[in-house]
Amino acid sequence: MYQSSGITRLVALVCMGFLSQAITAQPGAGFSEHALESAGADRSYLLYVPDNYAGEPVLLVFSFHGSGGVPRNQVETSGLTTIADQHGFAVAFPAGEFTNSITARSWNANVEDGVDDVQFVRDMIEDIAGQMAIDRSRIYTSGFSGGGRISSRLACELSDILAAAAPVAGPQYPDDCTLKRPIPVIAFHAMDDQVNTYEVAADSRPYWRMGVETALDKWRQANGCSLVGQHDRLGQGVTLHTWTDCAGAANLTFYQTVNGNHTWPGSGQGEAVESIDASKLIWEFFSRHQLP
Repeated sequence: MYQSSGITRLVALVCMGFLSQAITAQPGAGFSEHALESAGADRSYLLYVPDNYAGEPVLLVFSFHGSGGVPRNQVETSGLTTIADQHGFAVAFPAGEFTNSITARSWNANVEDGVDDVQFVRDMIEDIAGQMAIDRSRIYTSGFSGGGRISSRLACELSDILAAAAPVAGPQYPDDCTLKRPIPVIAFHAMDDQVNTYEVAADSRPYWRMGVETALDKWRQANGCSLVGQHDRLGQGVTLHTWTDCAGAANLTFYQTVNGNHTWPGSGQGEAVESIDASKLIWEFFSRHQLP
C-alpha cells in the first residue's frame, strides 16, 4: 500500500514538473531574440510579448524594417510595443537578408533570386506558435519602405493566412498576384516621398515598379471594391481615401499626405507628419478584421 502510494506521489510530482516546465517555457514579457533556418538560410527575428500575456491565444503582428535597417530600427520607428502592451498582442520584428539593387538587409518583394521571404514568414509563424499561443485568425503584416513592399507581397501570397496588411511608404501590387481571398489593406504614403516616389519616374529606383495610386487601384479591383470611394480632407495636408463596399469586407484605406517625405507618420522622425499616428491607425484597422 505504502509503495503504491509512493509511486502515485512520484508520478504526481513528475507530472507537476512537466507542467511547470511547460509553463516556464512560455516566453516572458518583453523582447527575445530568435534564430531559425528557412528555405536553407539562417534567419532571425525579434519577438515582443506584451506585459499582460498569460498564455491565452493572442494576435500576432509582423512589422518589417526598411531596406538597410535592422529590427530595432522598426521597433523605434513604429512604436508598436507600447500599443501591444495596451491591447495585449505580440509583435515580430524580422531581420531582412536580401540584397537588392540598392542595399543589403532588404526584402525580396519582387521575387528575384535569393532568399525566400514568403517562406520565412510561414516559418516564423510556426516558430512563434511553438513558443506561445497565437490566434491563427488574427495574424497581420505591416512595414516601412522596403518593409511596406514585402507586406504588399505577403498580402497577396498569404491572403489566406494574414487577416490584413499595412504598408507604410511602400504600397505595391505584385504583377503576378492572384489573391486566395480579398484582404483588407491600409496604406500610408507622402506625395513628396523622394525614395519610393509617389509616381514612377525615370529616376525611380529599379525595385519601385508602379506609382502609389496605380498600386491602390489594383488592390481596389482585386478586393472587388467599387470605383467610387469616399475622400475626406482631414486638414494639414492629409486626405483619407476609403473603399468600404469591397468583397468579404476587405476594406481599402489610404492616408495620403502632401508632405512627410519618406517617413512613418506620427513617429517623430525626420519630416514625419504628426497630425496622424500611423501605428494607432494601423492597430485600429487590424482590430476590426480577422480571417473568416
